[in-house]
Amino acid sequence: MQLANTLGLYAFLSLIPLVVLYLIKPKPIEKVVPSLMFLIKNQRKITKDSFFQKLLRNLVFLLQLLALSIMAFSIASPYITTSEAVTSQNTIIIIDASASSQTIDNGRTRFESSISIAKDYLQGKISIIVASESPETILEDGTKNQALSLIQAIEPKDTGTNIESALYEAESILGERKGRIVVISDFIVEDVNELSKAKRILSSKDIDVKFISTWNKAKNIGIIDLDIDKHNTAAYVKNFNDDDAEITIALVKDSSALETKSKKITAKSTEVFSFETPPGISEIKINSDDDFKLDNTAYISAPLKKQIDVLLITNAKTSYLMKALQSSKDINLKITEPPIVQGIESNEVIIISGIDGSLILPGTLEEISREVGNGKSLIITAQDDLNKIGISWLLPVDLNEKANNTKACVKVINEFTKQFENNKCFTIVKKYFKAIPKDNAISIIEADDSSPLVALGKNGKGNLVYYGIIDEQTDFKTQTSYPIFWNELLNFLAEAGDIKDYNFRIDEKPSIDKAGIYDNGNKIAVNLLNEYESDIAKETIDFDEQGFVSGISEEKVVVNLDIYLIIFAIIIMFFEIFYIKIRGDL
Repeated sequence: MQLANTLGLYAFLSLIPLVVLYLIKPKPIEKVVPSLMFLIKNQRKITKDSFFQKLLRNLVFLLQLLALSIMAFSIASPYITTSEAVTSQNTIIIIDASASSQTIDNGRTRFESSISIAKDYLQGKISIIVASESPETILEDGTKNQALSLIQAIEPKDTGTNIESALYEAESILGERKGRIVVISDFIVEDVNELSKAKRILSSKDIDVKFISTWNKAKNIGIIDLDIDKHNTAAYVKNFNDDDAEITIALVKDSSALETKSKKITAKSTEVFSFETPPGISEIKINSDDDFKLDNTAYISAPLKKQIDVLLITNAKTSYLMKALQSSKDINLKITEPPIVQGIESNEVIIISGIDGSLILPGTLEEISREVGNGKSLIITAQDDLNKIGISWLLPVDLNEKANNTKACVKVINEFTKQFENNKCFTIVKKYFKAIPKDNAISIIEADDSSPLVALGKNGKGNLVYYGIIDEQTDFKTQTSYPIFWNELLNFLAEAGDIKDYNFRIDEKPSIDKAGIYDNGNKIAVNLLNEYESDIAKETIDFDEQGFVSGISEEKVVVNLDIYLIIFAIIIMFFEIFYIKIRGDL
């Protein structure tokens, strides 16, 4: 103990008057006593009372002496110095709220354990970071009461985790200040080395980084991936346990099982279950009674319409185009032969290819134009006499003379040309029409002279497509990309959409943190599908704390005692008053 004001010790001189006051003997008071016998009778009682009164008067003196001494000592400003870890002044708590934190451990989740542990580290100025796919700071330099209120409201998310980013965000919050970072997690991460590196970097900056694990030995069998197309869905189910398991998996729609399959999955292995993709919303569910329920269900969303109604108007008995259309599961193909053309009103896409121009009736072309204006799509394919059969007015391009030998190169990458992204010039065309796009038409695939070989235009509400690659003049018709091109083109025109635009991993949708079905104009399915998060049985990383020792800074903290002394003196004085009151002097 030290004194900040030694001159204050002179205040002890104030004790002298108090002592002198008690040393002064009071002048005796004479009283007339009526009876000697009364004095003798009460002598013993008076002697006893005198003794106690003297003692009580001395007790009051001692209380006054003590109170005055304490107040005199407080004027000297006594203080003590203690060593206090700087880290206790600023605490940042990182709570893992990823999917794996929902693992059940003895009746409660790892996340619930994290919240319970976090309450033991609420010291100094408190900041809280929720670690999931991206870190979220929910409190910065707050109080213990604020922290308690906020951590009770946190909920786990169905996402992966990124503890490294959370550590660096914590470092940013600390700035130049010293402090402690407490990470509470099961530490199921994709890259352990990056996490170790982050801790070493922060520890080297004299930041106390403490890792607290909520990992527990757990069992899980879950859906780790989906391969969905318009017709079939494959679900990949992994057994993370050490024992083989018999698994039953069901395709469920509207709470009814459409199909059920069972398989034995050996330990640490993956099996594939295939189903026909139903239109609309459905679920795949496994019957695993494990410690992680989130990956036992996967959601599927598929466009309600599975096939595109296509009308092919042609006089050809067979063609490569006809075979490509017939081979597609996405296309419901009807073929009609001029001059009698039926089905124009009942089909979404109309294709005119390989026709005898003399057999096409003017009324047929006008009916087709009217239907396109109302929203249908028309594709016209090139043929040697295309510019002579009276159909040019329906084209999105103006035809000129023929030309020889050109590369067909993609100029616009979209839904039906994306397969050519790495090979934009995909074939040689021996003969083609030189052409110029009409107003509001777009050239998608072009010849060397910029003539459109595939062009897209509009007619009212509908689409017009010019396919200027004459199949007889190119080897494109024999390539595997040929039927894919036609299938994707028709899906594009029918706005059927790619089924992959309806189904997402949760890390592909930053604004969504829970698996399920969402409506963004279309019904989309969002799933976890994260093998790392599902591997809850994986041994947690063993951090060698000796390898991360940081020089935790300490500083001398001055604790002034004067205020405590004054409070103690006041308490003594109140006790003295209370005592005098009890004695009857007040």
